[in-house]
Amino acid sequence: MAPVQIGSDGQLVPLGGPVVSGPQPPPPGAPATQGVRLSLLIEFLLQRTYHEITLLAELLPRKTDMERKIEIVQFASRTRQLFVRLLALVKWASNAGKVEKCAMISSFLDQQTILFVDTADRLASLARDALVHARLPSFAIPFAIDVLTTGSYPRLPTCIRDKIIPPDPITKSEKQTTLNQLNQILRHRLVTTDLPPQLANLTVANGRVKFRVEGEFEATLTVMGDDPDIPWRLLKLEILVEDKETGDGRALVHSLQVNFIHELVQARLCADEKPLQDMYNCLHSFCLSLQLEVLHSQTLMLIRERWGDLVQEERYVPAKYLTLTVWNQQVLGRKTGTASVHKVTIKIDESDGSKPLQISHEPPLPACDSKLMERAMKIDHLSVEKLLIDSVHARSHQKLQELKAILKTSNPSDNSFIETALPTLVVPILEPCGRSECLHIFVDLHSGMFQPMLYGLDQAMLDDIEKTINDDMKRIISWLQQLKFWLGEQRCRQSVKHLPTVCSDVLHLSNSTSHPVGNLSKHKLFIKLTRLPQYYIVVEMLEVPSNPTALQYKYSFLSVSQLDGEDGPMCAQLLQHFKPNLEHLVQDTTGRGTRPGTKRKAVSARMPGDQGDPEPKKPKRSGEMCAFNKELAHLVAMCDTNMPFIGLRTELSNMEIPNQGVQVEGDGSSHAIRLLKIPPCKGVGEETRRALERSLLDSTIRLQGRNNRTWVAELVLANCPLNSTHSKEQASTRHVYLTYENPLSEPVGGRKVVEMFLNDWNAISQLYQCVLNFSRALPEMPSFLSLFSEVRLYNYRKLVLCYGTTRGSSVTIQWNSNSQRFHLALGTVGPNSGCSNCHNIILHQLQEMFNKNPNVMQLLQVLSDTQAPLNAINKLPTVPMLGLIQRTNTAYQCFSILPQSPTHIRLAFRNMYCIDIYCRSRGVVAIRDGAYSLFDNTKIVEGFYPAPGLKTFLNMFVDSNQDARRRSVNEDDNPPSPVGVDVMDSLMNQLQAPQQPQTMRGGAGGVYPPLTSPPPNYHANVTPSPSMMPTQSPGALDPSSPYATVSPSHRGQWPGSPQVSGPSPGARIHGMSPGNPSLHSPIPDPHSPRAGTSSQVMPTSMPPPRKLPQRPWAASIPTILTHNALHVLLLPSPTPCLVPGLAGSYLCSPLERFLGSVIMRRHLQRIIQQEANLSIVNSNEPGVIMFKTDVLKCRVALNPKNYQTLQLKVTPENTGPWSPEELQVLEKFFETRVAGPPFKYNTLNAFTKLLGAPTNILRDCVRIMKLELFPDQAAQLKWNVQFCLTIPPSAPPIAPPGTIAVVLKSKMLFFLQLTQRIPVPQEPVSIIVPIVYDMATGLTQQADIPRQHSSSGAAALMVSNILKRFNELHPTRQGECTIFASVHELMANLTLPPGTRQ
Repeated sequence: MAPVQIGSDGQLVPLGGPVVSGPQPPPPGAPATQGVRLSLLIEFLLQRTYHEITLLAELLPRKTDMERKIEIVQFASRTRQLFVRLLALVKWASNAGKVEKCAMISSFLDQQTILFVDTADRLASLARDALVHARLPSFAIPFAIDVLTTGSYPRLPTCIRDKIIPPDPITKSEKQTTLNQLNQILRHRLVTTDLPPQLANLTVANGRVKFRVEGEFEATLTVMGDDPDIPWRLLKLEILVEDKETGDGRALVHSLQVNFIHELVQARLCADEKPLQDMYNCLHSFCLSLQLEVLHSQTLMLIRERWGDLVQEERYVPAKYLTLTVWNQQVLGRKTGTASVHKVTIKIDESDGSKPLQISHEPPLPACDSKLMERAMKIDHLSVEKLLIDSVHARSHQKLQELKAILKTSNPSDNSFIETALPTLVVPILEPCGRSECLHIFVDLHSGMFQPMLYGLDQAMLDDIEKTINDDMKRIISWLQQLKFWLGEQRCRQSVKHLPTVCSDVLHLSNSTSHPVGNLSKHKLFIKLTRLPQYYIVVEMLEVPSNPTALQYKYSFLSVSQLDGEDGPMCAQLLQHFKPNLEHLVQDTTGRGTRPGTKRKAVSARMPGDQGDPEPKKPKRSGEMCAFNKELAHLVAMCDTNMPFIGLRTELSNMEIPNQGVQVEGDGSSHAIRLLKIPPCKGVGEETRRALERSLLDSTIRLQGRNNRTWVAELVLANCPLNSTHSKEQASTRHVYLTYENPLSEPVGGRKVVEMFLNDWNAISQLYQCVLNFSRALPEMPSFLSLFSEVRLYNYRKLVLCYGTTRGSSVTIQWNSNSQRFHLALGTVGPNSGCSNCHNIILHQLQEMFNKNPNVMQLLQVLSDTQAPLNAINKLPTVPMLGLIQRTNTAYQCFSILPQSPTHIRLAFRNMYCIDIYCRSRGVVAIRDGAYSLFDNTKIVEGFYPAPGLKTFLNMFVDSNQDARRRSVNEDDNPPSPVGVDVMDSLMNQLQAPQQPQTMRGGAGGVYPPLTSPPPNYHANVTPSPSMMPTQSPGALDPSSPYATVSPSHRGQWPGSPQVSGPSPGARIHGMSPGNPSLHSPIPDPHSPRAGTSSQVMPTSMPPPRKLPQRPWAASIPTILTHNALHVLLLPSPTPCLVPGLAGSYLCSPLERFLGSVIMRRHLQRIIQQEANLSIVNSNEPGVIMFKTDVLKCRVALNPKNYQTLQLKVTPENTGPWSPEELQVLEKFFETRVAGPPFKYNTLNAFTKLLGAPTNILRDCVRIMKLELFPDQAAQLKWNVQFCLTIPPSAPPIAPPGTIAVVLKSKMLFFLQLTQRIPVPQEPVSIIVPIVYDMATGLTQQADIPRQHSSSGAAALMVSNILKRFNELHPTRQGECTIFASVHELMANLTLPPGTRQ
């Protein structure tokens, strides 16, 4: 062994280094050695020691004491020697590297020495032995010539060719000739040999003869010559026995076994006189034994996997027989004691071994079907399961034949038959009978028991039938009788399954013992009509004595009633039988309807009869149509269709509504009830009733839909009073269809349907009365109303009117039966579809007005008068806004629209001021201050404040020509009357009430006189007089207008007006004096330049109106404005008298600007009282606030030109540093940025704080304001500035947004918004800069407020750096303010990096 040492990994390596992995060639001259790992060697020694100790522990107890001691000493000595050697080896291994090197060198030198010695020996032997006799041969001249000339060497010895090169193969023709000769020899041999008949299936080809016995073997033989004594040679043997069920496709005989049989058969072929017979006997015997073994293995697997105890192996003798038992009743547990056992024996015929496997049955099979017998006696398929199935098939067929014989004995006309594919007896129960209705009796192939099957039959009953017929087959007769009634009931159930019915076998009735229903047949079926729960159809099933497979049906009609409510027991009322000739009734489809006028009992008596004839024999129909009882289905459908009409007719009779009864329509397929007269409705005039009765041509009620719960009432009406524009309403007659869904909780045709019909008729009557009055007023309808509206739809249930200049708005009028009121619905049509109707805000008021006086003409007049004002009112902002007052988190609604009546709209502005707008006729409205009470102008409505200057502001929108005509001294001197507009309206309504009947008979509904066109100036001839007091007009007064109109009976008596006449002008217009404040303002002149079009805006250069004496109640007197002026008043527009660059971006209406300015003036008074730096100055001018600071005197008043802005006039107390330009900038800033929209309290408060600042600070702030107002004057700057009076939302989080942004103490804090000037059109960058000015040091710097965003933090850092650098370069001087200089430096030098946003 080569020297080794222990390496770093604990393994042995050769001395001098680790062994290189992979095979290493040994050095030359050194023997190849293989080392052993030291760890492996130690493990071997330990295992050996442990093994010897184990042996000693097992063997020593059996030995004597001396022997045990000797064995222990010997074991210790051996083990000690081994471990001593191991210790020596381990010590030696430490120097194994050097030893191995020396050993390798020594081995190499020894190897070289051996090679040298061997070489010398070989050379000496060659010189002494071989070279002594060596001679040089002669030159091979001929061979050289052959090679050089021909390139070949043909002179080799022939022995080389004969021994090495094989001979040439024979040709194909020679091979075929040889095989043909061999075939002839084989045929001759077969002819002359005694050949068994079982080997008749042979094939001779290619010099071979192939014998094939199907299912056993295939042998291929040949002969080696033509001598008759040469024996047969067995070339190939193949066993054909296969197990297709359990063999898994593998060969049943091993190849070694086949080789053994091959050799055995070959030996028999060589030794026997009849070789082929002996070969067959040998192979046939082996194959039969193999087949029997295969069948035995199949039996075991069949018992183990599928059949279990149903088949048993009685005995098996290999190579002899196999006996199996089936249908062992004792094993199956069906019977006890001696039970019949059916055996099947598979055996090999010992008398004739050439026969196949023989099958025998015990007891023998019956002589039934020859095919079944033949299949049960053969096993060529080699399947024991198939054999058993064929056997039990034959026995099952026998059992079914016995059962069929019993049925034939009971019923000679029995039509049952047996199916052989699956042993089944098909027994018709009720003829004609479909296949699914027959009773199928199977025989269980495993157990031999009968198993009945009938579709739809309960499993428990099937189990009872199975047990009964297996115990006694004759008892099937009684079961067939029961199943016949069951099947008849099922046929009835299936026939009415698609109809609205519920079937039940039992019906619990409280009087069943005393009522004839208790005498019905035992076999019966109750069919409940679900839509008519009080009616039943009873089907009785009776025996037919002459035909056991037939039933007789008897139908009856039963009506029940419920006692003690819905949960009480039912009580039978009427029971009548249907007539027996139902088949003719079914075929006669035209006679199904009931006669007109017949009652329920008459209808029931027409269908019933006494005793029905037996159901005739019908041919067996294809499919399953024989199961459909068409007579029963017809009865159910007829009752379901007719009985609702009977119930409805009864309810009509109970409610005394005359009708013609149930009528048959069409081809007898539908029914209807025609009403002769509909009861009159309450609340409708006699004339309307007569007109509606004359126009009603027909009224018919029908059933619609498949569920028979939808009633349709058809009304045919003529002489419609209105002509609509709808395309479907142009015929002379109108058809109105009323649909009613019968409630599920009530019977079909109950009282609820009649009540719903009468409610709809009442709605038609109520609407017809309005339409009739409207149609009578149409000839005298004013032309402007004809152009304003049209009748779009009138279908007697609702009236749809389209109105407006484009007819884009619609109002729908219909009567609501539930609330007994008219219901109005507003919408838009045509191009305006999808928009909101402007009258939606007064919908409730319109509805109340129409229900109080259902006059369509008056409704159209109100819609015409209010459409334009409401369109203007709808443009007012109603969204709540934050920051309008001192509490910035409280939202106030700008305008609140509060309708008071259809023509009276109240506008509340920020819950402080109230404006009343009265819509009047002829395109005008009356506006007053709603803060004054309607009953006493000296009282204020709680919650509102009067708006000072409202009267003067509204007069600016009155036409100047009429304003000149209305000036009168008496107008200003006479005190107003405390009577308000609404009081006058109520008085007019009281005066109008007794005139209404006369008015309705007059023209145009009595609301307005027939005006062909509006008068050009209907106040031209009216002279105001202080003595004009409210005078009762002889005609009717319009409740929605302050103008009194007269009835037609007094026309033509008043001079001066061709349209309206009356005794005096005071009767026409009774509000021109202060005694009636409803018209205490000029009426616009249509000839004025502003009254003609709505697109004109009030001119700004018009002279101011004449100032009236300030009266606190002046605004309570209404001011009359045209619709165009109201549109200008309420439409958002730019602020007048302002340069477009100075106007703000917030557009609002003139009314909002006026009220906002008034609110700001009110806020200013409170702020002056709270500020210590401001003091109020008394002023005699109304509406003017004067206050002063230490250096400035201020005057605040509304702009006298338009009353839409609040103006500030500033004058210095003494000649100081103020220039006129600075004062003008301060005034403009107040007007445009402080007191303008959106009129915020904190903005004004912050400005007043600035006014109280020291002069040098205020002047610098004014200079910043100038940069904001006129940014173009400082084009060299990079930024635009905006002075923030309130904290903007994007400011640093120091206070909530909207808080006052100006703080004046020892330091001044204010906010500026800088917007970058960018020439290209892109989003500008804006930053919010909080600036702190220290009044003591004069330093201007940025307020140190924590920022949230990194981008704004970078901008704030740059702003701070610029301000610090400015403070370093420009030290402050005493009395100098550095605010403007610092801001200017910031706007000129601030440059933000790209991507910076606030």
